[in-house]
Amino acid sequence: MEAQEMATDRRRRGFTLIELLVVIAIISILMALLLPAVQRVREAASRASCGNNLHQIGLAFHMYHDNYGKLPPNRLSDLHATWAILILPYIEQNNLYNQWDLVKFYYDQTDVARLTPVSIYFCPSRRSAQSPPGHSISGDQNDDIGPGVLGPFVPGALGDYATCTGTDNCDGTDCDGHVYNGAFRAAINQYGQFLGYTSFADVTDGLSNTIFAGDKHVHIQNFGRGVLDCSLYNGDYWMCSSRSVGPNYPLAQKPTDMVIGFGGYHTGICQFVFGDASVHAISNSTDPNVLALLANVSDGQPIPDY
Repeated sequence: MEAQEMATDRRRRGFTLIELLVVIAIISILMALLLPAVQRVREAASRASCGNNLHQIGLAFHMYHDNYGKLPPNRLSDLHATWAILILPYIEQNNLYNQWDLVKFYYDQTDVARLTPVSIYFCPSRRSAQSPPGHSISGDQNDDIGPGVLGPFVPGALGDYATCTGTDNCDGTDCDGHVYNGAFRAAINQYGQFLGYTSFADVTDGLSNTIFAGDKHVHIQNFGRGVLDCSLYNGDYWMCSSRSVGPNYPLAQKPTDMVIGFGGYHTGICQFVFGDASVHAISNSTDPNVLALLANVSDGQPIPDY
């Protein structure tokens, strides 16, 4: 009798098949409910990290200005280093900065100088410094050798942020009649003429009303491909390290948009650092005419709410 009762107790400790299926169904429902929340939390953290990267870049611009009385140029010239190299001492990257010989062309720098990525130049919502392909896979070819002649491909490190050259996709070099009205311009144009540097005094619309840099749009299938995502360090191709914004250069709405402009991988917004080093998340639906007012350093127009 006692043995029979013990056997009955052992049988009662197990689950029936129906009970097990019910438990699995409940767990599946809970996971389905929690997954979107987990994804939202992860994106919120990535967005905050991206904003911090832009803030650090904005502070670096200020420290550069404190030292030199001017902003770093968008690029020294067609073939030389970009702003991303010039601010390295102000983002605790002195060792990488010291690898660069600013007199030499990008194409003549060492592999260490060209290929070493900087983590704060990457938006975690899009990719990291370790994400493939890791460096440019096309576009970095010297286009100044002769008419119709390109030099060998010379890869370099990538990046997800771009300075703002204003409203017309021009930084003073190869502009074809377009104007450069943003905070960042080339120091020397293609004719060897010195264009001058922008200082805070030139930003007459106010630092807090002027875009300095932001998330650059990169098509999700074209990571590392020129001429929009070649090396962030290569001043030979300004569209890999700078962007414009306005009616002719709208914000990208999604990662698959085929546009030349700013655009983040954050849902519905693109992040920018302004001249006062503050970071703003701007809706992708913002009127392009308002964005043009924010990109132009001295249009003198009041800026509506956005």
